[in-house]
Amino acid sequence: MTRPTSRTRVLASAAVATGLCLGAATAVQAPSQAASGTCDTAYPVSQLTTGQAVTGLTVSSGTTPSGFSGTVLGVLKDGIEPGVDMIMMRLTSTEIDRVGGIWEGMSGSPVYASDGRLIGAVAYGLAYGTTPVAGITPYEDMDQYAGTPPTPLRVGVPSSAARAIARSTDVTTAQAHQGFAELKVPTGISGLSPRVLARDTGRPYLKSHTYVAGRSGSSASPGVGDMISGGNLVATLSTGDVLQGAVGTITSVCNGTVVGFGHPLNFVGKASYGMAGGDAIYIQEDPVNVPFKVANIGDLLGTVDQDRMTGIAGLLGATPPSLPIQSKVTYTPDGGVARSRTGSSDVQLQDAAAATANYELILNHQAVMDAYQPGSETQSWTVTGSSASGPFTFTGGNRYTDGFDLTFASVWDLPDLVWLLSNVDGVTIDSVKVSSNVTDSTATKKIAGLQQRRAGAWHTVTAGAPALVRAGGTLTARVVYAGGTTGRTFTVAVPARAAGMRGQMTVAAAQGFPFEQFPMPKTIGGVKKLVDGAVRNDQATVELSAFGGKTRPVQVHTTTPKDHEVITGHHTFKVKVL
Repeated sequence: MTRPTSRTRVLASAAVATGLCLGAATAVQAPSQAASGTCDTAYPVSQLTTGQAVTGLTVSSGTTPSGFSGTVLGVLKDGIEPGVDMIMMRLTSTEIDRVGGIWEGMSGSPVYASDGRLIGAVAYGLAYGTTPVAGITPYEDMDQYAGTPPTPLRVGVPSSAARAIARSTDVTTAQAHQGFAELKVPTGISGLSPRVLARDTGRPYLKSHTYVAGRSGSSASPGVGDMISGGNLVATLSTGDVLQGAVGTITSVCNGTVVGFGHPLNFVGKASYGMAGGDAIYIQEDPVNVPFKVANIGDLLGTVDQDRMTGIAGLLGATPPSLPIQSKVTYTPDGGVARSRTGSSDVQLQDAAAATANYELILNHQAVMDAYQPGSETQSWTVTGSSASGPFTFTGGNRYTDGFDLTFASVWDLPDLVWLLSNVDGVTIDSVKVSSNVTDSTATKKIAGLQQRRAGAWHTVTAGAPALVRAGGTLTARVVYAGGTTGRTFTVAVPARAAGMRGQMTVAAAQGFPFEQFPMPKTIGGVKKLVDGAVRNDQATVELSAFGGKTRPVQVHTTTPKDHEVITGHHTFKVKVL
C-alpha cells in the first residue's frame, strides 16, 4: 500500500518513544517528536464519488498499523446526525477477509483518499452482523466535535443505498436495509477471570465485558511514539489492580492531540478518561456476532477529555485525576499462618467506581484466599467525598458468613453504596478504603427463643408465658440461640398509649444488601440516612407491634447489639402491655 511521505516519516521516527508507568501517574513525560503527528487535512465529503478507491490504516497485531483498501459505495446525507453525513465503503485486506469483515476495535481506523487527505474514520458496521461494509465518520466533522443529539443506536439505509451495497458485496438488500450500528469498542478488563466476569448479578453498574484483557509490561508498554494514525487507542476507566479500557483506533494526531473512535464512548461531552496505547494480540473471529480485537492495555500516556458524537479526543502528557480504591484482605486459615495483601485501583471515570470497587474486592479476596471457599469475614470501610453541602466521610462495615463462596457474599454492600453516591447530583467520591479479616469458620447463630429480664431474673417467653411490660416502661430482653447460648441484652421502649394492648415482638435476621434501595436516594442526606440505619448481619431486627386499644396501633423498631457471628432465622413472641 502507498502512503503519503510525511506519514511514512512519522512511522519511522516512532520507535524510540517510551511511555509512562502506571505507578507514577504524577510524573508526566513530555511527548516525543513523533507525538506532533501528521496534522491531517480533511477530504471534503462533497468531493467523494461512487467507486472511488481509498486506503486505510489499522492494527490487527502488535502496535504497528497495516494497510487496507476499499471503495466508496455512497454517502448517507445526515446519516450520523443533522449536518453530519455517513460515508459507506466496502473494505478489504488479508485480515478483514480472513475474519469475514471489519471488527470491534477497528473504530477510528483512518481512511485516506489517493492524494493523502484524510476522508474519515471507520465507525459503523451493518447492523445484521459481520460485514466488510463500513460506515465512515467524516474527518471534517471529527475535527470540530460538533453535535448534541442523542447517540443513534442505528442509522437507517434507504432502499437505493441498500441496493447499491448489495450490488458491490455479498450482503443482501434485506441485510443492508437493516442499517448501520456503531462498531463496539471492546472493553477489556485485566485482573479477573472469565468465571468472575460471566456471573449474572443483576447489578446495573456491572457491564458485560467482551474479553479478559491483559496489561503490557512497563518495559514493553506502548509509548507516545506508538500513538500514531491507525494505531491502537485505549480509553481507560480504571488502572492498577483492575485495569479496564475500551479499545479502538487512532484516526489522527496533531501536536499531541489524539483523535479516534469516530463515534462516542459514553457521549458525555467533556470527559476525563485515561489515554493509553495497546498491544493487539489478534483479531478473534466470531461466526455469530462481530469479530473483535484482543489486546494488552498499556500504561497511561495522557487524558481523553472529549467524548462527542463524532469521536473521542485528548492530549498526550498529563494523566487525569483518579479516585483511589484500596482493599486490604487478611486471611487466617485454620491451623495455618495468616496472610495479607493490600491492593488498589485508580478510577478515572467516577461512573466506573462501583464496578471497580466490586472487582477490586473480588480480586484481592481471590489473591489472598486462592479459592472460592466457605468462611466468615469481618469487614470495615470508609468512603470520603464532597457534595454541594461540603465534604463527607461515611464509615461502616458488616460481618459475612457463607457455606459455599465467602467472596461472593462479601463484595456487594460497599460497591452498592458507591453506586448510590455516584448517582447523587453534585457528589464527587474522593477515596474508598476497605479492610477485611477472613477466617474458615462458618458458624452462625440461629434465633430460637427469647428471655425477658423482669424482677431481677431472666424469664423465658413462651406462648403461655408472654413478655410482660408496663405502658411507658422499658422491655429488657435477650435472644436465645439454637444450642442454648444467649445474645447481648437489648431494650424496647413501650409508649404510654399502648396501655392494655395485646401484641407481639418479632426478632429476625437482618435484611441483606442494605444499600440496594429503589427508588434510590437523590440527596447526600438520603444516603447518610441509609448508612446510619444499616443493620449488620450480626445484629437482629426487633419489631414490637401492639394493638387493641382505643388509639392507633403501636409499632416500635430497634436492633440487637452486634454479636460475634452472623445471625439467622426469625421468631415471633407474645407481649402483654399492662
